[in-house]
Amino acid sequence: MKQLMIDTATTRLSVALSEAGEIQAEATVMVSKNHAVTLMPMIEQLMAAVKWTPNMLERIVVTTGPGSYTGIRIGVTTAKTLAYTLNLPLIGVSALQLMAAAPNTDLPVVSLIDARRGNAYIGYYQHNKALTHDQHASVSDWLRLNSQGRFLVVGDVEPFRDVLSEYDYIEAPAAHRYGRASDLVVFSDETSDVHSFEPEYLRLAEAEAKWLEGQNNG
Repeated sequence: MKQLMIDTATTRLSVALSEAGEIQAEATVMVSKNHAVTLMPMIEQLMAAVKWTPNMLERIVVTTGPGSYTGIRIGVTTAKTLAYTLNLPLIGVSALQLMAAAPNTDLPVVSLIDARRGNAYIGYYQHNKALTHDQHASVSDWLRLNSQGRFLVVGDVEPFRDVLSEYDYIEAPAAHRYGRASDLVVFSDETSDVHSFEPEYLRLAEAEAKWLEGQNNG
């Protein structure tokens, strides 16, 4: 099965193509807020490199969040548009689960995406199975409630190093700290209805939250 895999949930925009479980092409670039102008050209370049045309695709897999509000919106919208236009099955995967799948370990994995002010988007996985629901929470509070023995940390470790120092944790090597689109090849979750397929932000974007607060106070 030929599939297109997309991860735009962080500043690492990643795209990969696979066939029969084997990666045919992949690319990962650092972006800030340029997901919209970078994603489609990257997809087109990879498909040209392996001489695929859009109608050769058989499935699309995309991270649904949480993470960068703009990145998630662009990635999910692009995946939905392609899936609808080409009449393809669409699979959504948590960005935190993708990150947890990067290292090969038997330890439980804590995935962190910095959400500022001591908060993070937090995932807790072991052997690619969720131990808790993905959450937006204070890292200090979350660890106090959920930490049980040694664990591996992936993602944005640096902002939370002081808090983590109180626990028995191992930091994933840099090469396996963040998921790549090619890691999505291991996911075979049930497909979703294109029309009802939605991002998983876990919280409102700051601008949207402020607008709603203004409406409520007005």
